[in-house]
This record gives sequence, C-alpha cells and structure tokens, in this order.
Amino acid sequence: MANYSLGIMNYCSHDPGCALIKEENGEIDLIFAEEGFLSRRKKSYHFPIRSMKYCLDFFGISIEDINVVMVDYMDHKRVYRTSNNYRLLIGDFIRSKLKIPSHKIKFAESHHYAHALTAFWPSGFDESAVMVVDGLGSKQQTHSIFHMRKDGECKKIFEQKGAGIGALYTSITKALNFESGEEGKTMGLAPYGRNIKDYSFDELKGQYEGLNTDYSHILDRSPSFFLKKDYRKPKSKDDLYSPYFVKLAYDLQTETERCLMHLAKKSIEKTGSKNLCFAGGVALNCVANNKIQHLDEVENFWVQPASGDTGIPIGLAIAGLKEIGLNLGTLFTADNRKKISIPYSQDPKPLENLYQKELNDIFSKHGIVLSEFNASYIAKRISSEKIISIFSKGIELGPRALGHRSFLADASSKDMKEIMNSKIKHREAYRPFAPMVLKKDFNKYFESITNNHPYMLQAPKCKEKAKKEVPSICHVDDTARVQTVDKNNGKVHEIINEYKNLTNKSVIINTSFNDNNEPIVFTKLDAICSFLRCNADTLILEEKVLDRENITDIEQLRSDVLKLQEHILTEYFKESLSSLTHITKSKKEYHDLNNFIKFNLSLTSYHKTERMYLKLIDFIFNRDSTRKLFTDQYHLKILHEIFEENAYKELFLGKVVLVEDRFSSRNLIEEDSDFILFNLSAYFLNVYSRKEFVKPNSINSFYEISDKKLVSNHYYKENDLIEVKTSAIEQILKSYEHNRDSDIEEFFNRFE
Repeated sequence: MANYSLGIMNYCSHDPGCALIKEENGEIDLIFAEEGFLSRRKKSYHFPIRSMKYCLDFFGISIEDINVVMVDYMDHKRVYRTSNNYRLLIGDFIRSKLKIPSHKIKFAESHHYAHALTAFWPSGFDESAVMVVDGLGSKQQTHSIFHMRKDGECKKIFEQKGAGIGALYTSITKALNFESGEEGKTMGLAPYGRNIKDYSFDELKGQYEGLNTDYSHILDRSPSFFLKKDYRKPKSKDDLYSPYFVKLAYDLQTETERCLMHLAKKSIEKTGSKNLCFAGGVALNCVANNKIQHLDEVENFWVQPASGDTGIPIGLAIAGLKEIGLNLGTLFTADNRKKISIPYSQDPKPLENLYQKELNDIFSKHGIVLSEFNASYIAKRISSEKIISIFSKGIELGPRALGHRSFLADASSKDMKEIMNSKIKHREAYRPFAPMVLKKDFNKYFESITNNHPYMLQAPKCKEKAKKEVPSICHVDDTARVQTVDKNNGKVHEIINEYKNLTNKSVIINTSFNDNNEPIVFTKLDAICSFLRCNADTLILEEKVLDRENITDIEQLRSDVLKLQEHILTEYFKESLSSLTHITKSKKEYHDLNNFIKFNLSLTSYHKTERMYLKLIDFIFNRDSTRKLFTDQYHLKILHEIFEENAYKELFLGKVVLVEDRFSSRNLIEEDSDFILFNLSAYFLNVYSRKEFVKPNSINSFYEISDKKLVSNHYYKENDLIEVKTSAIEQILKSYEHNRDSDIEEFFNRFE
C-alpha cells in the first residue's frame, strides 16, 4: 500500500508551491509544482491550491488519500494564523476552507529544517555539514547549521535569530529600488562597483563571533527589519550605473561573500565534516558559492538548485515521510536519493490532456505544420544568430533554466546580449546571460577546481579563450554563471555537439524561457504563447519544431492560443477550489471573505500598534524598579514619551543604563536586571547564544522573539492607526488572480 506525504508552506510565500512524495515498497516518486507555473503570476503570494491539485492528479489520487500534510510555521505551530504580524488575505481564506482533516496536518521542526532536508538527501554524501542561510525562517531564524548522516541522524549545531545577511541583502536590494525577490539584480549590478574609490559602505560589514554574525548596527531584526541608515535612491534605471549605487551593491556583495565563507569554515570546524551542503535563498548567490567551493576547508560542496522557498515543499514532504513512521536512513537508498536529486519534474507533458485537442484545432485552422527536430538544423540557426526557444521533458525545479525550458543563442556574437534583450527578455543591461558548455570542454573556457557545474549555481572566472570566442556570456568582472552539459541533458547536449562541429566552439547562451517578470513556461501551451509574444525565431516542442517565418498570421494565432490559455487557467483554478475546498458557489462567500479580511486587518493593526504599547506599560508598572533597566536611546525616547507627564516616572523606571542594541552589548547586561533592546532580545531568547549572557536566568527581556519593534512617536499619532475600509480591502486584494484586472468580487462571481 502506498504512502503519500504532501508538503506546503503554512503562510503566504513569495514562491508558493506544493510537493508530493509517494512511497510504496521502499520506492519513492516525487512530483512538484510552483503555483506560478499554473497561475502564470511570478512572486504571487498565492495559496498553492492549483499546484496541490496538480500533484494529486499526477498520482491519480484525491486529498483523502494523503497520509500527512506537512507544513512549516512562522512564529507559532498552529494550523491557522501562524504569525500575528502578517495580514491574512484571500490565500489564507482558501486555506481555512481546505478539505483536509486537521489530524493529518503536522508541523516540521522549522523552516530551516525543511531547507536542510532538501540540501542533504539529494547530495549523495554519507555525512555532511549543512548550512542554511535565508532572509527569515521560523521564529526569526536567519541561519542554521546542521550535521546530517545517511543513517538518518540529524543534529542541529547552531541557529541564529537576529539581523542576518539575508535580510540585509534584501534591504539593500530594496534601497536600490528593486523589489523583494530581485536580489539577483543586485548581484548582477555589484561588479560594476569593483573599481570605485569615491564611496565606501563599511557599515555593511557584520561583526562575527563564532557562528554569530551580527548586523544590528545597520539593520533591525525581523519581524521589523529596517535599515538604520537612509541611502540615496536612484532617480532612474540609468542612475543605477552611477558610482554611488554600483559601489553600494559591490560592498554588499563583498560582505555577503565574506559572511558566507566565514559561516562555511565555521560549519566545517564545528561539525568535523569536510563535506558541505547549502540551501536557503542566499544559496542562490552564485558568486559567493564559487568562493566557498574554493575554500581549502571544503572538500565536497553541494548546493540545492531549488534552494529558495521553492524547495521548501520538497523538504516538508520529506519530513512528512518521517512523521508517518518511515526511517529516512533506510528509505533513502542510493537510488531514491538520486531520484530526488534530479532537478527536473518527472512530468514531461503537464496538463496536456486539457488543451491538446483544442490546440490541434487552432494549428489546423492556421495551417501550422511542425517539422521534425534536427539538432544540426538548430545548431545552424544558432550560428546564424537566430534565437531558439526550447520546451523539452520536465520543467526545472528552482529559478535556473537548465535546458528544458530555455532560450538558446549564439555566445560568440558580441551583440547577442543586446539582441536578446531587445527581442525577448527586455532585461536590464547589467544582468548577464549565462552559458551552457559541454562538460568535457569546461576547462578550456573557465577556471574552477571542478568541471561539475550542472545547475548554474556558481560563477567561475572566464579564461582568455572564453573572453575571445564567446564574449557575450562574460560578465563585466570576467565571471559567468555556467552550466555544464553532458548526455544526461538530452536535446541541448545534441545541439551543442552539433554547434561545436559547425563552429569549433562548445558554448552557447542559455536563459530561462519566459518574458521578463513572467514565470518560466510550464506547459506546451505556455511555451507557444510565450514564443508568439516574444520575437524568438524557432520553437522546439519536444520532437517538433516551428519557425516563426512559417507562421502567416502571428497576431491572430497569438490571440487564439492566448484565449485558450486563459480558459484553461480559469477552469483549472475553478476545479482546484471546488475539489479541494469547501468554498461554495454562493455570494455569501463574498460577504464571508469581506468580513474575514476586515477582522484580520484590524487584528494585525492591533498587533503592530496598540498591543506593544500596552505591553510596555504593563512591563514598566509590574517590574521591580530596584533592578537596573538597560535600554538604548531609541527606546528611552519612547519611555519618556509615555511617562513624561507622570510625576512618578523615576519611581517606575528606576536606574536606566544606556547601551547599544547589538550582540556585543550582551556582556554589559548585568545579572538581576531587565532590558528593552529589540535586536539583543533575539540573541537572548535563542538557546544557542543565550549562554553568552551573564546569568541569563536572572535577566528579563521586554521583547519576545515574535514581537514587532515599538514605533517612536506612534503613541500620540492617531492618524497612524490603520482604518479598515471596504475600499482598502478591495485594493489590497485586487489582482489576486492570474487575470490582473480581476478583483475580489469577480473572484466569487466566476463560480455562479
């Protein structure tokens, strides 16, 4: 009898998705999908209802057949409202209506534990140090270190809660006018600042003590992480190239590399392992990864391709197997570990049964005849500076296109980067395009201690041969985010071999098959729609090929296939809701949702404002005022605002001692005292750093780990309080769906 473990994140994520693992007689199979694949919305914060249906349909089962639904958590291990600090919106409403018995929902140890499982088990190592670094995990995690073994033993060595490098990278990314989730743009911009001498941002450097890396001097920790310094804002996209901004990006990237190399060396030291696995959103920093790879302390290094939150559902599904009583050490044989290490979906034709007949009719209407795939023909097209889009086998897991959903182009053309940006990608000029190279020829073009770079997760240096023969893939700092290709990569291996026979070069450009700000194409229908929207010259659909010049009426064909795509997306979402939730075809649902949003906005407002002030008043009035009170200038100002009219202020506050709000101040906090320090509280409340304090059991912290930071001057500003209005609700919820023009009412009207 088969066992099924389903993994989803337990709160709205910027990269929502679902993973489902089937175990039967010791064999496992994995299916996975990002919600954006099916909604066609990037960074959507949707609840993964579509991807849940997709995973269930792949195995031909219903939600009742699932043994366990494994979730992570933010602040609290609870099915609902896992954090009080975030608004509950439509996705959470859908979550509240799921047809999943509560006894089947289980909680993973933490968000970082799920990341660690995705890093170790696919690595193939017998044992390894496992490093997880991201912006935010459960209970304000910033990085965690594990030691894992193939017998299933997992020991957490260290965990930091506080201001971390991931949050700093995101904060500076926003300061550069990029969006959260666009940290890759910052990484691409950084090398342009390598020779700038006019500016220096030394404040970005963290203070390291063992595995603690503290950025409290420049950044407040989550859930209120904000920069403590105001940086200039670029006035335009072109302004980003000015010395100030490129140096800001460069100094941030330099500090990130310094921090990650420090953590890598300390992880090796603390675990005694020469192997290192890496996951978490920061593990997508390919420049830093390459420097870790070359550390003397690291013998073997493996990075999870889906290292960001896209990989979390896979880790949760793995944790679910353990929850239902399976021994991971026994279950994950070499063959099973290999299965979950393949960074491609095992579904070569996703949703094809839903649209293939109608698509055939559209092609017949337009007289579209597909030719047979021929690698030699494609190689000739590439060498003639034609842009090829390829749809082949299963989609890549994670953000990097690896030849199954890619645009391919000639890397020897100096102008190809500009050509691709103008014709298809519309990206910023400072963002480099990545190369594919035959693995056997890697050392001819690039410098690295290994020629094994299959997942585009490192940026080795380009040799002179690369700079001369394939200049369009060399970034301004002479690095390239390279992917090595062998026969296991299928069609792209055939194509590059033919291209080499034709040109005597083994490198071509590879970038993800999508327009800017669109998810990578998922279905064959998505591929056709994207191909027709952009100006690529040739489309490969598995064994078939379509050239743009053979289409007589592109505008009408595009209109027809886009209409079919929209219909499929709408119907699939409708079926997902009807089969997996208790949402009814009733207008009452609209009113229920409206009330749901109103209530939760009010509750969130309370937790962000009034609650913290009421808590502060209780803390001051109820404490023993003979004990010293340690705080900083920021919080002292707030205390004076609250108590300035009170003649007994000194009686309540007692002896106040001012210190800086950072990890290094822990030695100044005396025994039998209280403190009101936001960043330091994270270290005090963490078992791994609490022991660094003097007699911590005699000390009281005002802040709990999940508390928002008190806002100065907020107490008297009534206008700052959030007023909940229906119009505001509709504005917040507008465009939840893949149809960017739909609103909250349409969300339910479509089910009439």
